[in-house]
Amino acid sequence: MSYPVDLQLHSTASDGTDSPGELVQLAAERGIRVIALTDHDSVIGLDEAIAAGYDHGVYVLPALEFSTRSQPHLDLCDINILAFGIRHHDPGLHGLLAQVIGSRIEQKVRQIEKLQGYGINISVDEVLARAQGVPGRVHIAQVAFERNPDRFTSVSDVFVQYLATDARYSTFVGRTFSLTTADAIEATHAAGGIAVLAHPGAYPRVRDIDKAVSRLAAQGLDGIEVRYPYAFNRGNEGASATQIDALIAHFADLAHTHDLLVTGGSDYHGTAKPGIAPGNAGLTWHEWEMLAEHGGW
Repeated sequence: MSYPVDLQLHSTASDGTDSPGELVQLAAERGIRVIALTDHDSVIGLDEAIAAGYDHGVYVLPALEFSTRSQPHLDLCDINILAFGIRHHDPGLHGLLAQVIGSRIEQKVRQIEKLQGYGINISVDEVLARAQGVPGRVHIAQVAFERNPDRFTSVSDVFVQYLATDARYSTFVGRTFSLTTADAIEATHAAGGIAVLAHPGAYPRVRDIDKAVSRLAAQGLDGIEVRYPYAFNRGNEGASATQIDALIAHFADLAHTHDLLVTGGSDYHGTAKPGIAPGNAGLTWHEWEMLAEHGGW
C-alpha cells in the first residue's frame, strides 16, 4: 500500500540523496499529496521543497527532525523529535539550529580524525562537500567506503566497524552543544510546531519505550510516529509483516493511552536507505485531515 501522506522524508539538505525539489517531484509521481521534509537539525531545504510543491501539486509541511542528547538516567537514548508545522524562518529557531549544526560539524570533523588515526583514507573536505547541507555519519561512511574498498564491503560495514555507537572500533565523539528531548520539544513549540516522537520502535538502547513515552508526554510531547517501515531500520531489520503490524498496533494504543497525536512516515533517504520508497508508510487521507485540523494546517 502507498499512502497519500508521508510525514518523514529526507533530502540532500541532511543525509538523503535526492534534492528537495527532486524529492517533491518523486512524491508527486507516486501520487502523494502531502509530505513533510524532515531533514536532520536543518530547515535549509524547505524553501526549495515548498516552491516545488506549488509546481507539482504537493503540499509540503515545514518540518525538521531534531537529534537529542542521550540521557541514560531517564532511559532516553538516541531519541529523535520530529517538529511539524514550524515557522521555518523563525529567528529563534535559526539561531538554535546554527548552534546545533556548528556542533555537528565539529563532531564529524573529530570522528574523521579518529578514522584517519585508524589508517582510513578519508578527508574532512571531501565529507563536507558530499554533505551539501548538514553532515551526518552516512556521508563519512560513503566517502570511507569509496576510498577504501579494501577495508570495507559496504557503507553499512563502515558503521559496523567504526561509526555505530557499539562499533568494534568506535569513533564516537560527543557534541559540545546538543539538545535534550525537553529542549527539542520546547523549541518546536516556540516555533509554532507540534513535537512528535520519531519511530518509537527503533531505539534499541531504550530499555522500556512505554515508560520513555510517558516521560516524554510529561515533557510536552504532542504525538507519536505510529506507522513506520521498521523492517528497514535498526533493531527490527528483516522483521516479518506480522511483527511490524504488532509494533504499529502497540504504538497506536500507546498514543491513545497518553492522548497523543498519530503520525506516520517512510523515513525515505533515497539510495542511503535502500528498500524504502516515499509513501511506504504514512497516513490515510482521513488521518491527515484530523491531524491537519488539529495543527491548523
